[in-house]
Amino acid sequence: MDFGNKRIAVIGGGLGGMAFVNAALYAGLENIQLYEQAPEFTEVGAGVNITKNANIILDAYGLKDAMRWKSSHDPPCYMEYRNFKTGEVFGQIDEFGQPSSRQIHRAHLLEVMKERVPESILNTGKRLTSIEWDKTNKEYAISFQDATAATADIIIGCDGIKSAVRAHLGFADHPNYSGQMVYRGYVEYSDLSPTAAQELRKTVVYRGKQRHILTLPIGNGESKTARVGVIGFMTEPLEEWVSESWMAKAPVDKLAEHVEGWAPTCQEIIEGLRKNAERGPDKGLILKQALYVRDPIPKWYQIEEGETGSGIILLGDSAHSTLPHQGQGTCMAIESGVALATVLKNWKGEDLESAFAFYQGLRKPRTDKVTKTSYEAGKLASADVPEGTSQVFNPDALRERMKWIMNYDVLKDVYEQGAPYFEDSGNGEVQIQAQL
Repeated sequence: MDFGNKRIAVIGGGLGGMAFVNAALYAGLENIQLYEQAPEFTEVGAGVNITKNANIILDAYGLKDAMRWKSSHDPPCYMEYRNFKTGEVFGQIDEFGQPSSRQIHRAHLLEVMKERVPESILNTGKRLTSIEWDKTNKEYAISFQDATAATADIIIGCDGIKSAVRAHLGFADHPNYSGQMVYRGYVEYSDLSPTAAQELRKTVVYRGKQRHILTLPIGNGESKTARVGVIGFMTEPLEEWVSESWMAKAPVDKLAEHVEGWAPTCQEIIEGLRKNAERGPDKGLILKQALYVRDPIPKWYQIEEGETGSGIILLGDSAHSTLPHQGQGTCMAIESGVALATVLKNWKGEDLESAFAFYQGLRKPRTDKVTKTSYEAGKLASADVPEGTSQVFNPDALRERMKWIMNYDVLKDVYEQGAPYFEDSGNGEVQIQAQL
């Protein structure tokens, strides 16, 4: 007996929540409802890089064509590294095989992931206020700020690094400031010189002293979505942060101060950001974010005392947030989503705690390592001595340190490790893995 008939409530409708809903429908979990606090489904920020390990999964869901319509197509390399002063190339990392990485606006990716989800399971304007266990009816009573309520047997907390579900589970830890602020914006290719535009048709890192600029070739010409996503990682003291939110806006000039004297293309990026910012409602401003991360937690779930089939579990940033320096925040949520959905659908027996424990045991070593190595990758990119290469910072070493991420097959892993605990699915198991 699996958990296919359990009522599942997904809290959070960002990329993590939508990733789990897609996974659940793919696995055959249909008794599911998603609750998003915003009045509509949207994502803020710049572009996002979706890598091979996650694209394999999205392609299996049937989202390949829709995603490629709004994303970049087969970039010439995975990443290119340039000197921050001269702009000279000092190395590149090749792609890790097919499907290659895709760079896409976060809002466009959310639209793609929402495409195959029935409207009947999507609920907006649902800001979580409380979760209570109803001992009489043996179900969770979920309350929202708009005075509505819902019930569920299983709750999946996909509500991000500031997770209310995580707080309900009793975690009172505070996120850690990474030491860097992130400036995010876009540059139109038409605002660049032909030379700079060609240079930025791939993912590029300009590596400076304790700071770096990452550019992503977002979208493509066919869908008229092509532009340069600019992400500037700048070391700044937290004392200068005056916003009550982690996300605010700042003048382009503030980023310009950080890269004064940098390569000509970097100066074109600044001018392109200025032009694009002037076209928008916030004249001269771009997004600025204080970059936080949480330490890994020992346990991702809770089972109600005396119950075997009801519980709460965290997924994505609410459980395993990571710095963006390996492009794996969304990718880990996609992996975790399909792993959890597969476990719930195929688990033998009615002991949800055992299923949750297996899932955590499968995922936590990998996500903990991603958190650790992403921190290290950020230190390598924003180096104290940024010029040239070293034993640890060179294309071969960088590619080698990321292979374990990119060449991972989550469903192969979940089926191999879960075989003793899963219902005998006969050809079904083979078919699911073959699709991937």
